[in-house]
Amino acid sequence: MPEVRDWAERSAKLALAIAVCFAGAAQAAGASGGEKQGAPPEQLAQSDPLQIDIAAQPLSDALRELSRQTGLQFFADSELTQGLTAPAVSGQMSADTALQQLLAGSGLVYRYSGASAVALERAPTAPESGPVRLQPITVDAVLGGIVTDSYAASDSFGATRTDTPIIDTPQSIQAVTRQALDDAGATDIADAYDYLAGIQRDLNSGGVFGDAYLARGFETDNILFNGNRTGRPATLDTANVERVQALRGPTATLFGRADPGGLINIVTKQPLSEPFYQADVSAGSGFFGDGSRFRQGRATVDASGPIDAEGRVRYRLNAAAERERSFRRDIDETLFFISPVVDVEIDDETVANLELIYQYREDVFDRGIPFIDGEPLLPTDWNVAEGQDEQLDKHFFSGTFRLDRELTDSLTGRLGLYGSYGTLDGEGIQVASVDAATRTATAQRLGFEGSDLFLTVQPELVAEFATGSVGHTLLFGVDAAYQKNRSRIPFGRPGPAFSLFDSGFPAIIPELSTGTQNRFNERLTAKSIGIYIQDQIDLTDQWKLLAGLRWDNVWLTEESFTTAFNDAVVASDLDEDLQDNALLPRVGIVYQPIEQIGLYASYAQTYRPPVVGGGNSLTDANGERVDAEEGESFEVGVKLEAFDGRLGGTLAVFRADKENVLETDPADPFSNVNLGRVRSEGVEFNLNGEITENFSLGLNYAFTDARINSNENPALPRGTRIRNVPRHAASLQAAYRFTEGSLEGLRLFGGVVYEDNKPADTTAADDTKLPEFLRVDLGASYDLTENIQTRLQIRNLTNEEYYLSGSTARNVVPGQPFNATVGIRVRF
Repeated sequence: MPEVRDWAERSAKLALAIAVCFAGAAQAAGASGGEKQGAPPEQLAQSDPLQIDIAAQPLSDALRELSRQTGLQFFADSELTQGLTAPAVSGQMSADTALQQLLAGSGLVYRYSGASAVALERAPTAPESGPVRLQPITVDAVLGGIVTDSYAASDSFGATRTDTPIIDTPQSIQAVTRQALDDAGATDIADAYDYLAGIQRDLNSGGVFGDAYLARGFETDNILFNGNRTGRPATLDTANVERVQALRGPTATLFGRADPGGLINIVTKQPLSEPFYQADVSAGSGFFGDGSRFRQGRATVDASGPIDAEGRVRYRLNAAAERERSFRRDIDETLFFISPVVDVEIDDETVANLELIYQYREDVFDRGIPFIDGEPLLPTDWNVAEGQDEQLDKHFFSGTFRLDRELTDSLTGRLGLYGSYGTLDGEGIQVASVDAATRTATAQRLGFEGSDLFLTVQPELVAEFATGSVGHTLLFGVDAAYQKNRSRIPFGRPGPAFSLFDSGFPAIIPELSTGTQNRFNERLTAKSIGIYIQDQIDLTDQWKLLAGLRWDNVWLTEESFTTAFNDAVVASDLDEDLQDNALLPRVGIVYQPIEQIGLYASYAQTYRPPVVGGGNSLTDANGERVDAEEGESFEVGVKLEAFDGRLGGTLAVFRADKENVLETDPADPFSNVNLGRVRSEGVEFNLNGEITENFSLGLNYAFTDARINSNENPALPRGTRIRNVPRHAASLQAAYRFTEGSLEGLRLFGGVVYEDNKPADTTAADDTKLPEFLRVDLGASYDLTENIQTRLQIRNLTNEEYYLSGSTARNVVPGQPFNATVGIRVRF
């Protein structure tokens, strides 16, 4: 297609031009010579002595305190500082001298990589000729700082695409760390949503469309990988996940197509500088009621370390295999997942990173159970496809290449390439209609054939400089994306009615054949290019300003047609094109009256063209061209960073408006209805981290009032609540580790998840609500030896009957009943 070639040529030329600039700047920087190993940058060495006052404490906490007092940023694997104590350091001295005193006797050495960035590593075990070599900042450091074993994550690359502490960012940010994921027994990304304030699970069409979610009441399936925009990934495993971040509020200035509610960013595990090997094996089962059907077996492997003798090339490999028999009748799943990552230190200023993911899932199309007269009268294990053998095969591939180059002490260049390809093939069965009066239903068979290709290129420059006494961190970037989605979904005729309470499964459901209603076929291509600039301005030590602007341009081409049982075309939108652009501003300010408190306010606009792959994407049910969704958001809040950075929290008040909100038509899953303007406003609170060295806590609460605010459609009046959004939602995670006495090596953890009732459908005609619930989870781990740990996890201790999400009263997804999992972890 000519427009594809034009887009590709423009993107290639733009990427080539910026790459040439990178190469030229890198050559110039290399010609002038870099800093010697272990020597501080010139501007740091010549700075005036500082008043340093750091008490004796764990080394990790002492480094955080030194960072506060000097502005240095430290990057290291968490294992390096575990169990180490730093001496007290006090007096007038340089930052470099203070660092030397803190590390004295620790067995660690360091190297500067930039004006204020310091990489730590273990000292060589034997003398080597020449100066000690240390790694530069790795990709993991760029993506999120020090890897932590607690519930706290004190910095976030995703929110600003720079290494900025959360307390300095005028936006609500929260992360579920690796430790919190382990404590929750999270094996899918969606399991983390329970512990992110303001994030709710959304119905993902029986698992067809991956980990869909709602952020502050706005539906989205956008998921970032390490800050990279992605296509439409399948349901993702957590085997290679370091943490799951919620970037709440508008993010369109940096990431383009987005919603005012926010985005989920997945930070993956990156290579370590020291050998590391870990294997986990677990098995789970239900014990009574519907849950007695549940069976699960799972094994994971995590290995990392240097490949070459000098440690310039490092790897990480994560793999998982799982077989699960759901508590729901005749619903099984098989998973295989593997993700290799390689870091290559090309020279002292350049790191390249390549990360690959392959995932295969075989599972069953499952849209849940129907409610009858608005009530959950059927058992949660009820499955309309019981006795049938339809399966879905899902393959997902992704690859990320990233090049980070320190051009000078104050200028860094990055080039990111991302691609993903997913396929879906198989058949499924769903409830077609429900007659509440007669307690009967009909069901139909449907097929899935589809693929999704997504490619993006993203060069960036980050400059740190000062204008007088005002400091700047300037980000400039370009991202160009290409997506091609192909789908064919044939629907069969509904079968004869059957009793919901005495069905005599398997139900009679016609096979897909020549007479099948080929309900929907679509080929959709999306191309976009965005240019963005952002400046983080340190006005004073207390006042920090962030301002950004993005120009986004998008082209969509859709070819879709709908056919009837005789294969006659009844609706067609061939070669429907849409071209649109938007200018998206963002501004925020932070005021820190004291070091531990940050007050902030922000405003931003968002833009989202019609949803790619959503069915009739460019037209509504009447064949009319749909407009892009546009939004804006206001937010004010206060942030806390206490206990030397071990505990962080945010209290945020927000209001977000979005125009032309598209929702799937409940009467026709391949048509859209326009909800008009939707307003979401509310309050969010989260507190995550370590109360003491042994006690970790995660506490979250969200009040979200998401409603249609203006619409001329009488079927969607003002005040109608948005589906799957509870007004009140809260969660608690807590863990305590015994480090002495007869219980030494024992760790106890638990979680509580609460949701208020929420609508199953965004229509005034259907007032079905999913009931409120309170789920309690418990667990424990015990270190048998230094290298072997046993684990027990109990999900839904009280066997609460609860429901996760819905799209209509016919499609409601139940949660798991009581079940328990035991496992063993070996690490060396």
